[in-house]
Amino acid sequence: VLSVQESPYVMMKKNHEMLEGNDRYEGYCVDLATEIAKHCGFKYKLTIVGDGKYGARDADTKIWNGMVGELVYG
Repeated sequence: VLSVQESPYVMMKKNHEMLEGNDRYEGYCVDLATEIAKHCGFKYKLTIVGDGKYGARDADTKIWNGMVGELVYG
């Protein structure tokens, strides 16, 4: 699961350095994803997009950034 870090939806816990994996995060979307995974019986890894952007296409280069870019280009 790919996301941007934005309060109150996805945030790093204050003690995130001492934690691993999905336990490093908190917030509404984190709680929702956890409950959906439990209910549907699947596991997931939460990843924060590197550039912190949702995604926009550069008018000159035609290249996407943010989450959209991560999904398009890998």
